[in-house]
Amino acid sequence: METNKINLFVFDTKKNFENNKEANKNSLGSEGSTFKRIICVEDRNQFEYEFSLLADDEFVFMIVHVFYTRRISGITKFVSEGIKGKYPKLGFMFVSEGDSREIKKQIVDELLEDLEVKEVHKYHRVQSNLETEIFKTYTKKQIIQLASNQISNSEGEIKFSLSNSYPRCDYAIITALEEDEMEKVLPMIKMVGKVQNEKHLIEFGHLTSKPEKTIVYASQHATGMIDAAILSTELILRFQPKFLIMAGVLGGNPDDVEIGDVIIATRVFTIDKGKTNKHGFRKELETSSNEHSSITKLKRNKKEIVQYLRAEDKTRASEIDVHFGSIACVRQVIDLEGFFKENITTEDRKALALEMESYAVSRACELVNDGKTKALIVKSVMDITQGKVDNAKPYAAWSSAKCIEYILENDLI
Repeated sequence: METNKINLFVFDTKKNFENNKEANKNSLGSEGSTFKRIICVEDRNQFEYEFSLLADDEFVFMIVHVFYTRRISGITKFVSEGIKGKYPKLGFMFVSEGDSREIKKQIVDELLEDLEVKEVHKYHRVQSNLETEIFKTYTKKQIIQLASNQISNSEGEIKFSLSNSYPRCDYAIITALEEDEMEKVLPMIKMVGKVQNEKHLIEFGHLTSKPEKTIVYASQHATGMIDAAILSTELILRFQPKFLIMAGVLGGNPDDVEIGDVIIATRVFTIDKGKTNKHGFRKELETSSNEHSSITKLKRNKKEIVQYLRAEDKTRASEIDVHFGSIACVRQVIDLEGFFKENITTEDRKALALEMESYAVSRACELVNDGKTKALIVKSVMDITQGKVDNAKPYAAWSSAKCIEYILENDLI
């Protein structure tokens, strides 16, 4: 293969790569001639960022500097970063100017025999090894698709193998509706692929401003707890996210919140489960806690989040606020004066809002995947459960999405 078409990644410290006279760019050839680009990366985050900037049809290969004079710390660092595991079709070779027999012995000593190192190569042999195709080189698109045993079909969708292998995503975002709610989430995400699924449109990619933040996202077919529970469970089982985030809109407590305010749930509960007998209906509350260390971190950064939202709001002299508290979950749309005070605050005097899905999302996180996925409900007020104003919905959906974007961009979760 013509190596001037290959983007060559070098797994090494930048200091060592630039200063080592025996193992640097000069030993590999010239950038733009011998190779299309020569890119030094020190960890997986750097690799994934540079990798994300390449076009889908560009070829990629990696060499890993063994760090022989410091034992094989280059190899052990490479293994610990998990690059080979996440991208099994990313071709790579180990390089060093040291004694290859001693290096192989150290590989055995470090219990890294599963790497199947047949040879440690010299820097000046990298180009010829790739020209003669001793090592296979793939395009970015092929590496991404093959990373999860994926096969591309004629429509460009991604069809997964029977191994049930899916790309790991750190974050999943779910909305009750596609219109307004998911529409406001989409601008923050760069789509990479989608699951072939006749029922739900499930797409995955990364935060546009931070490629290392991997995200899967989907909207429900219908509002309500049943659809929310099904979709939440599907995303958790397939993608095993660290956080399942619900964005969207809700109705607020008329005494405590304003249109556009963001509510971050610390607790969610239902009010319409119970028992009816001759004495009437007796409620049986279902409760799920959303308190975890990440909520505490968000509370500490509330001032900065509010400042950001107010600065981003170009539609009015913004007074958006962020609240932390309980959200009630009901099975009907409420447009009735006095309903909140008579039915919600009697069960939880600190309740801030009500809607139709969050209990199901939170409960799915508690029960599926051994509870390893944390629920984060971030919804904004579109009405105060009486005298609804339809044009407030897009505004509330926007403030919810922007709050989530800020949280992700600033590594608050």
